[in-house]
Amino acid sequence: MKQIFAAALLFAAAPAAAQTVETASGDWSNIPVMRQQVGASVDSNAVAAIAEMVDRGECTIPGQRRGNLDMSVPFLVQYDASLTIQRVVIHPVGCARADGLLAGAVLRLVRAGAFVPVGGRHEGWFRGEVGFAHSNG
Repeated sequence: MKQIFAAALLFAAAPAAAQTVETASGDWSNIPVMRQQVGASVDSNAVAAIAEMVDRGECTIPGQRRGNLDMSVPFLVQYDASLTIQRVVIHPVGCARADGLLAGAVLRLVRAGAFVPVGGRHEGWFRGEVGFAHSNG
């Protein structure tokens, strides 16, 4: 199942061309790895918004419960020959609104250099995983 999130694209507007932001699942183990840089983290506003959606019952995310989030979200990034991000694909978490927030947050992290392919940026697909936690108590 694949969905494109227009809301996430609003977060990710680029001067030249917009990146495609999608969800998909599958076996990504054969895709080269991106390393997370020290200090890189998901935007606290995105985390708080997802926690609020779960707390209000707007989102049911498997493994998560009211007042306590502890998530890890795998993602893919595709760079073109000019080393521009073309696509970001996140593993769906089970809630379209949360997927959109996470996809936008991942795109911002990758753009900021918080995740870098092993061996440096070059054309192709790369995988990473971003984790975060939030507690209301």
